[in-house]
Amino acid sequence: MTGFFRWQVGSKMLGGRLIVDWVDDAKFIVQKGETGLTGNLYCGLMEYEDMAFLLHYLRETDEFYDVGANVGAYTILASGVRGCKSYTFEPLPDTYDRLLDQIKINRIDELVVPNNKGVGAEPSVLEFTSNLNCANHVNTDPNNKDVVSVEVTTLDSIDPDHSSIVKVDVEGYESFVLEGGKAFFGNPQVAALIVELNGSGEKFGISDDDIDRKIRSFGFVAVKYDPKSRSLNEAGKYNTGGNTVYVKNVEQAAQRCASAEEVTIHTAGDVRI
Repeated sequence: MTGFFRWQVGSKMLGGRLIVDWVDDAKFIVQKGETGLTGNLYCGLMEYEDMAFLLHYLRETDEFYDVGANVGAYTILASGVRGCKSYTFEPLPDTYDRLLDQIKINRIDELVVPNNKGVGAEPSVLEFTSNLNCANHVNTDPNNKDVVSVEVTTLDSIDPDHSSIVKVDVEGYESFVLEGGKAFFGNPQVAALIVELNGSGEKFGISDDDIDRKIRSFGFVAVKYDPKSRSLNEAGKYNTGGNTVYVKNVEQAAQRCASAEEVTIHTAGDVRI
């Protein structure tokens, strides 16, 4: 039975909780309403180019930083498939608990350092929305009652000493993450960044162009990745329709991707990439 049909049956008859074989030996637990994972049942890799880039770029000796991890799809790929060390930051307590379940089912407890914290410009406590699933964000509505107070840290509290990829998915709060990570992102070990720029920063008075300029100030350039040909080329502008991949050294990143071992995506019919 395919992942899609197993999910249809499971969501109706088994209480909506299903363990899915995903990539190589890695798996995920999915439940009804978990939009950050169900897309991987329908199309193999929900964010195909970006997830494939992560899988092809990472090596076991690298580190991965998952900022706004949600239930940990990217962390599963980084640590569950590629076997590298991951540091995850997920502010919502309920979502964090489901992230811990993903870590346990993949037996990657020793590889993942989970943090039930937000990431921002300075250490503080902030209110986060709590009823928007994977679109939860730092609260901007003083009348909103569906909020939870969360401790916030900065990336500058970390000093990476291994080649690292960072994924930032914070629903418009990217500029603050960058502001609190000037030394972190300036570190030459931080070699690649995956970030979504979709206008969400406007609620904080920050444009995507502002965020893009700040990212480039650390030495990153935007790139396009084709997983089938494994070609990686500089892009003129960030992607407005999804994530953008940024790297500091295009040639080095391209060589890494080209030489990576293949993986098998079970939710795409055992396709190898």
